[in-house]
Formats: sequence, structure tokens, C-alpha cells
Amino acid sequence: MHGRGLLKRRALLFAAVVVLSVFIPSIFPSTGGAEEAETVIEAESLTYDSARQVYHLRGDVRIRRLDSLLRADEADFIEKTREARASGDVRYEDGLVVIEADKLRINIATKRGLAYNARLFVKKDNYRIRAEEIERLGERDYVIRKATFTTCDAPLPAWCFSSRKTDVRIGDRLKARNVLFRIKGLPVLYSPLLWAPIYTERKSGLLLPEPGFRSDKGFFYRQPLFLVLAGNRDATLYFDLYTRRGIGEGLEYRYIERSAGAGKWWLYHLRDRELGKDFFEFRGEHALSTKVGASGFLNIHYISDRSFYREYSQMVQLRTRRFLESTAEASYSFGKGRAFLFGRAWQDLKESSGGVLQKVPEAGLSLYPSKKGPLYVSLQARFSNFYSKDFERVRRLDIRPTIYHTAGDAVQLSQVVSLRETLYSIDNSGDFPDNMNRGVLDYRVRLHARLRRRYPAFTHVVEPEVGYRFVPPVEADVPLLDSKELDLRSSVFDFGLRSHFFDDKGRLASVRLTGSYDTHAAGAAFGGIRLEAALFRPLSFRLDTSYDPESGLFEQVNYSASWRRGRAGVSFGQRYSRDDGILFYSGGVSLPVTRNLALSSSLWYDAEAGRLEDLRLVADYSAQCWGMNVTFNRRPDDYSILFLVELKGLGTVSFSGI
Repeated sequence: MHGRGLLKRRALLFAAVVVLSVFIPSIFPSTGGAEEAETVIEAESLTYDSARQVYHLRGDVRIRRLDSLLRADEADFIEKTREARASGDVRYEDGLVVIEADKLRINIATKRGLAYNARLFVKKDNYRIRAEEIERLGERDYVIRKATFTTCDAPLPAWCFSSRKTDVRIGDRLKARNVLFRIKGLPVLYSPLLWAPIYTERKSGLLLPEPGFRSDKGFFYRQPLFLVLAGNRDATLYFDLYTRRGIGEGLEYRYIERSAGAGKWWLYHLRDRELGKDFFEFRGEHALSTKVGASGFLNIHYISDRSFYREYSQMVQLRTRRFLESTAEASYSFGKGRAFLFGRAWQDLKESSGGVLQKVPEAGLSLYPSKKGPLYVSLQARFSNFYSKDFERVRRLDIRPTIYHTAGDAVQLSQVVSLRETLYSIDNSGDFPDNMNRGVLDYRVRLHARLRRRYPAFTHVVEPEVGYRFVPPVEADVPLLDSKELDLRSSVFDFGLRSHFFDDKGRLASVRLTGSYDTHAAGAAFGGIRLEAALFRPLSFRLDTSYDPESGLFEQVNYSASWRRGRAGVSFGQRYSRDDGILFYSGGVSLPVTRNLALSSSLWYDAEAGRLEDLRLVADYSAQCWGMNVTFNRRPDDYSILFLVELKGLGTVSFSGI
């Protein structure tokens, strides 16, 4: 009897599903579009109240419509309004959210409803909300009462916010009033208002502030304001406060224009009360690139006072930089060549810039190599204006036709001959006449080969080459403006050997050795010997060094090495230049202590000055829904501590200097 009754109930359930799947869409009024979607009802027991047009569903209830699924122990479904009233282990899910509740009233078509003693899970970014009452005003809008909010999965979350009333708009923001921030259920912080993004891209508003402390500047506070100006443009305003030094203001503007290119601009001002100075920093970059037609770029970097980076920057690369470079170019490409207008300016951060030679501007025309029988012919013409505040001012016109010839395949012989005619116009100089010219013949020949051999474990490629350059003696004594004035006399052989190693994963290592021999040199015929080497696996290593055989000294030795295995790693390096008087050492170590905690450190030591320029110690902790980073940074004259807390899904709160 029991088995027969079970079969009978299953038969009735199957019939109910089939009947409702066929007839509910035709019973409900249709207005087109989404209103015509099919609603499917399943239940172990189903009865219909024709007077009230209500379906009573009991036992493993399932109501489906499009991407929505409602499951419950029991439910009443009102045929006319399409409202479901469910209770007992209720679970509702659609493309955006999952709602679990003791009781739920929801309209299957409009997705509006009310849930009691409920849990809301936003699928993207793992947002989890528990509340006594969740009112759904539409597909994306909610009003939530007596709620806790977190992105943690654990029953007792590592952190959460609680409030009496919270407004949520998925794809936009979460907004709550009278908020308590709790750690492991313990209240630690109160805020009258909380605003957080909920799975959105960009929105204007205040970003998280950055308070902190600098040993020489006191308490620091930075407040950013982000502004969405258009779909392709935005900006960030900054307000900085140093309690011992002054107030700073900054503006960063970013844009992407389809036909005009993309760029980013930064302007910053700070008034230092202790030094009695106004510091300004301006950076800008813009780029437009096209294959044919107009292109160009602009890179500007300027500070009003050379001590700004030494006083305020946390980056050792900026504090030790000698020059700031600004460049700009506008060009037009056509079928056979390219015309351009170029400029370069330097700002000396160590001394006055009055003696620095600026190139403002340079105009030029380049005709691409064109084939003339077995030869290729090209032409370059440049007019350059060199300006310095304290020394001469020079205009230079340089015209250079060039002929190329290449023969061979595996062993290739290439020859280049050019005739350079240069005219000078010079002002403010007692060493040179006002007008002068110089003609230079330049001949180069190079023999290059490429040899390859395969071994079981790797492939070895060797590229030997030898070249010769001849420039006959030039009598004219001209001002030294750039490398073009160095072509006075040359009879130099140069040689090189490149060696590459490849395995089945790609390039494994490479070595390049180059040198030269000057037949005109009296006692220093051999030029510098340069060795460049790189290892890509299993550790990364790069070396660039040059040796002067006449003096027996290394002119420069630069190397860097690093190894990483998972989260563990070590790195070290050196930068040495004998002419510039530079000798820096750098190093770093990263070490995982536990699955969540990692420690790392880095240093930059100036051996010439005999002091530590920069020391950084970092502790980083990362959990499922939150993370913390503590960084100690020591400079020669001060120190700072960065304390950063990330609440995953909400953003980052940081406490630091700049």
C-alpha cells in the first residue's frame, strides 16, 4: 500500500508540472517581452483554490522563471499577481544574488519582495549581508533593516559592519547610517555614515583617506576626491596636511580620446612654513600614434625647487636623480618619409640649469630608403636650435644623404656611405666664429654571420661580427653639441660575438662581447671592452660591464640577480660608474612565514657617500576577506611608517606619509 501511494503521488507531481508548464503562460496576461516568459512549478503536493486563484504547494517546492529559482518547504502562488509566499528553508537565486530566509514574499515577474530573518549573498565580490528584514525594491535595489555586512565566509566573520538600516544598489553602492565596525563580533569603531561600492566600475566621491606620521613633518593627512567627468575622462583632487610643515593640493587628470590620443596630467603645490617655500610639481604625458598621418607625444616633468624630492619623496630613485627630462615631438608620416618637430629640455637637480644645453626645437625630414638598382638611398635633414642660459646659442643645419648595400644570406656583408654637410650659426661665443660649416664623409662596412647547432637539451646560436668605420680627418673646430660633433676622424675596427642559448621553453641565456681598435690612436688603440650577459632561468641575472685595457680599470659594472620560488625570493645588485662617481648596492629578501603572513625587506646603500639611502621592512598578512600591510621606511634624515588595511570588497585604508 505504501509503495502504491508513493507511485500515485509521483504521478500526480509529474502531471502537475506538465499541466502548469503548459497552461500558466496562457493564463497570465501577456504584454510582450519578458512578460511572456514561462513559469514552471514543481511540488510533492499541489492544490488549487479557484475562487482565490491560488496554488497551494507543499513539499520540495520549486518555482522557476527565466534565471530565477525559488525553493522552499511550502509556498502559496497567486496566479493573478504572480506573487509567491514561501516559508520553511527558503532559498531564492537569480543571476545577481542568493537570498536565504525563514519566510519570503516575492513577485516572480518583477523580483520585488520581502524576506524575514534572511541572508543576502551578492555573487560578484562575495558580499554577504544578514538581516532581520530584507526588502527588495527591484532587481538591483534593496532596503535592509538590522543588518551586518561582510565579505568573509566564516560564521563568525573576521570583520563586519552592522547598522539599523542599509540601502544597497547592486552595480552602484552600499550606504548605511550609524554603523559599527566589528572584529570577530567585537565593536571597535563607530561611523555615522558608510559608503562602499557594490560591483561597480567608476563613481565620483571621496576615496578612503590616508593619515600617517613622518618623523620630520609631524602628522600627515591626505584626502582624495575622485571625479568621473565622462566615460573617457576622470580626475582626482588631493588635499594634504603636514602639521609641522604646511598644506598641499594636487590635481591628476586622465583621458582617452579616440582621435586625439591619451594622456595624464599632474599638478601639485605645497607651502612649507618651516622653509618658507612654495613647492610646485608638474608632470604631463600625452601620446597619439598612427601609421600614416599625424602622430606625436609630449612628456613634461618639472619641479620649482631642486630640494622638493629630497624633502618629500619616499622614492630613493627620485631623491638621487640628477636630471629631469622633458621631451615633445609632432610628426607626420607619408608614403616615402616622415617630417617631425622635436624638443628636449633638461632640469638639473644638483646645480643651476644655466649651463645645460637645451634642444628647443629640432625640425627634420627623413626620406625612407628607396631601391635604386642594387642600392638603397635615403636622406635626412635636421635643423636644431641649441640654447643655454649661460653659454653660446647655436643653430645647426645638418644634411645627410646615405647609400646602403647588402649582399649575402648566412654570411652577410653590408656597406653604408654617407656625406654629412653641417652649417652652424653661433651667438654669444668668443671661441667660435658666427658662421661656419663642416663636411664629413662616413664609410662603414660590416661582416656578420649566424651559426646554429642543436644539442639534445638546448640550441646554441652564435653571431660573430666585425666592422670597420672610416672618417677622414676634419679640420674644422666646431662646438660640441651632441654626438654628431664627434665625427672628426675615425679609422676604427670593432668586433663582437653574440651567443644565445634556447631550450624547449624559450631563451635560456645570452652573452655579448664587444670591443674596438683605433688605428689612429697613439697609445690607447684598444677601446673599452664591454661584456653583457643575461640568464633567464632558473634564476634571473643580468650583467653589463665595460673594461678599459689601457688603464686596467673597469669603467662601469652594473649587475642584478634575483631568484623566486613561490612567495620566497632574494635579489641583489650593483650600479657603478667610474666617471660619474657612482657606487650603489641594492638588495632584497622576501620570506613566507605562514600561509597568510610574509616578510620582506629591501635596501639601497650609497658606498661613495658611506650611508644607507633607503631601508624598507614590510610585513604582509592576507586572509580570505581582509589583509594588512605594515611598511617601515628609513631615509638618511627621517623615517615613516605605512599601515595599510584592506577590507576585500570595500577597498583599502592606509596610514602613511606620501
